Amino acid sequence: MKANLLVSAGVASAAIPTVHMPLNLKYGAGKKVSTELKLPYSDGTIEVCYDLGSSDFWMFRPNAIQNWGKNCLLCQGLCNVTVPDAGIYDPSKSTSASEVAPWDAMYGYGGGVAKAYRANGVVNDTFTFSNDAGYSTTVPDVEVAMTFYLQQRILDPKGECNPVPEYDYSIMGMSPYYTSPDRNIENTTGPHFRHHLLEQGLVENTVQSLWFEKAPAKLEDTYTGSGLQGGIDLSKFSGPLVKIPTLPATDIAYGAVGYYTLQPNVTFVAEDGAGVDIPVDRSDTVTIPECIIDSGATRDGLAPSTRTASSTPARPNPGQELAWPAPCDTIPTDGERAFLRYSFAALDPAAAPIEISMPLRAYARQQDPEDAALGWCTMSLYLGTCMLGSPFSTRAFFAADDARLELALAKGGVAERGSGVDPAHVVDRIP
Repeated sequence: MKANLLVSAGVASAAIPTVHMPLNLKYGAGKKVSTELKLPYSDGTIEVCYDLGSSDFWMFRPNAIQNWGKNCLLCQGLCNVTVPDAGIYDPSKSTSASEVAPWDAMYGYGGGVAKAYRANGVVNDTFTFSNDAGYSTTVPDVEVAMTFYLQQRILDPKGECNPVPEYDYSIMGMSPYYTSPDRNIENTTGPHFRHHLLEQGLVENTVQSLWFEKAPAKLEDTYTGSGLQGGIDLSKFSGPLVKIPTLPATDIAYGAVGYYTLQPNVTFVAEDGAGVDIPVDRSDTVTIPECIIDSGATRDGLAPSTRTASSTPARPNPGQELAWPAPCDTIPTDGERAFLRYSFAALDPAAAPIEISMPLRAYARQQDPEDAALGWCTMSLYLGTCMLGSPFSTRAFFAADDARLELALAKGGVAERGSGVDPAHVVDRIP
């Protein structure tokens, strides 16, 4: 493994204390930005979703149950399976774990609370996080909730309970820590990984940044990158780092957490270099008022004013992904043809917008059997809402300062693979 940026002392080699979280984006359906958590008592690992779109950190405890079979809200279905050992953390086996304390919480995800995880305990332990580039970070005294039950809103009309639905084994929320007397603000339940780092003194501010390195050679290979807590590595992007509009916490509706900005203008650039603007739906200010930047989403989403705006064919269900109308290996690899160009307004009205180009190749992260039968390549991209998910993370450098309510974007995907963090270029605020 490469040298740790953070050891148990919690201080990086630079003057600015930071915590480096090594990240992956693996190939396959349901894959999100993640880090590998090594269990403190064995060689086993758990894939932990690194989620800008939620705030809490949890893992499954032994004998946890997944339930499904009905699609009504918080309705218990007939189907139950035990969470497999590959998704279980057992603090009783760890010599560095605290005693499990009582903790009653429910964590909801997806539209209409598609998944509801219930916790009944909380524990502290020392965990090591790693990625496929060989980086490893050990963080002491991490607080994590212990979930014992998952209920998914998935209808099983025949009661066959087969196949077993997929789900996350662990989610680490990286959104801001909310605490407010305003009843319209959903205060953070916790445990909150970033806030705990601040309380421990391992970081000195609520700044974070996220980037991925150059794309892997093969479509099926893993993207590698970094999430940096407490700082911003100025060597991991090209061009300017541009501050963009953000919603302050007081404007976020009850139940919504994460980072939001205005919808970007979108242009589809075809193989021949011709560009087609995709009209953005700005009329629906209730359900699509802005874009969420969400590394915990498997795909990106567009909200065009017309469903015929896209130059790639939509599958029959508008909620499903779009497709490249040919095999995946026909997608141009040079990044100069066949891409979406997102143009985000700068916070400063006098400043030029920041443009992020997303090669369609970056969206080929899984293959749907229906598309394969048609000779198409599935794109992790869909219509209906504005979402900047895990594919977007591969090409956009992201920075946030929660205390100053600032967001910034730059052109990412330029750092050499396996380059990690350069402490000499780390700053503690968005320039």
